[in-house]
Amino acid sequence: MKLRPRLTLLTVLLVVAVVAFTSFSTIMSFQYFLRREMISNQRTLFENFKQACHDTLYYSDDLGLKIRSESFERSIPGLAYAVFVDEGRGNLQLGGVESLRRFKKQNPVCEETPGGGGIAHLAMNEANLSGERWRTYCQKISLSNIKGKEASGSVFVGFNMNLLDSGLKTVIDRMWAILMWTMVIVLFFGVILAYFLAMQLTKPILHLTEGAKAIGDGHLDTHIPVNSADELGFLANEFNTMASRLRELDQLKDDFLSSVSHELRSPLAAISGYVELLRNKPLEQILPEKRAKALQIISESVGRLTHFINDILDLAKLKSGHVEIKQQPLDLKEAGEDIFGLFQPLLENKSISWSLDIPDDISVLIADDDKIRQVLTNLVSNALKFTPSGGTIKMSARNQTEFIQISVRDSGIGVPSDGLEAAFERFKQVKSARDHVVGQKGTGLGLAIAKGIVEAHGGRIWMESELGKGTTVFFTVPNKPAPKLNIAETV
Repeated sequence: MKLRPRLTLLTVLLVVAVVAFTSFSTIMSFQYFLRREMISNQRTLFENFKQACHDTLYYSDDLGLKIRSESFERSIPGLAYAVFVDEGRGNLQLGGVESLRRFKKQNPVCEETPGGGGIAHLAMNEANLSGERWRTYCQKISLSNIKGKEASGSVFVGFNMNLLDSGLKTVIDRMWAILMWTMVIVLFFGVILAYFLAMQLTKPILHLTEGAKAIGDGHLDTHIPVNSADELGFLANEFNTMASRLRELDQLKDDFLSSVSHELRSPLAAISGYVELLRNKPLEQILPEKRAKALQIISESVGRLTHFINDILDLAKLKSGHVEIKQQPLDLKEAGEDIFGLFQPLLENKSISWSLDIPDDISVLIADDDKIRQVLTNLVSNALKFTPSGGTIKMSARNQTEFIQISVRDSGIGVPSDGLEAAFERFKQVKSARDHVVGQKGTGLGLAIAKGIVEAHGGRIWMESELGKGTTVFFTVPNKPAPKLNIAETV
């Protein structure tokens, strides 16, 4: 069974259970209070009749007692008899005609149960006669009458409980009928409410299911509508974030494959072409300058492939945490001059001037010489790539007590603000900057490798840029040897 009908059924069953329990509890409570109220009313009636019996003893008014008894017979449902037995006159029975008839038929006995101060307690007895259940209240009374003589007797008030129970059952049955109709109405609206509630709850889940299936089928542009601010809405937001991230990764993969294809195809094509030339033609028939050029191009292509593969391997090592930082003295000024010297032909080709601003007091720092040179090489290479002809590149260093801050600044095209952090992600290249590059584009690994190396030293790296005015990449290195770090999480 699917979630929506299952949730609807569960809600309906819960509504039925609550309504049934509430109805049953209400009926039981009502029946209990009705019986208590009935007993209270019977006791009140008895007290009223007892008062009439007091008056009869005091004034010797037998007719008044008879009238009162007959009045009770007519007005009180379920009353069997209201009789006074005058013990001073030979147990003379006083009451209405019907009361006396029923009293003689049942012939109850009032057993004396004295209470505190010699006053008899009210006694209640129940008996079954000929299939009928009777309840009798009785109490002995005594007083001095108007003539000063002692008078005593017993007050009896009896009820036919079959009649009273029948009336009570009629009321309860009527209540059951009302509650049953109420339960049917509640159940009807409960089913409707449960369906809409289930639909409201399962709709986002259905969207999530459909979205997950769509993404599984390769539709990474799937977006789930968010219509609530609860946990399901939060889940939908997270799903959309995940889908967006997957789209970015998919685009990143495509860009990377394109870059890798270019990086591999171009040098391999050059190598293949010149190897084919050298194989198909005797070397003595190839002019020396052409042989030299062919060998130079093959060498450069191999170097390009080697550099690319080394980048991939370096990134893999950084990711796995298998790179150790070897702390040793590094002459920062010498390293800067070596790196700019490495790029001197390219700098002269684009008429780009370079400069070093490294004070003598921080010329030497403790770091991994090869790794820091690799960072600086990547930064200068990027600066050279994105700086137009006639621009400038400057490498600087500043002492910040606990850290040495090193920066490479260029006067290139700049990077938009939304690309400053993304530039350090693996295989990520800022599109607007990449489009301005002429020639080799790169694979987007340089800054990711630089970030891993810097963070492995215990420093940090960041970028500041302004479109059209240039970019500055800063990174810091501790002023003292950094501890060996697990750098698998820094890339």
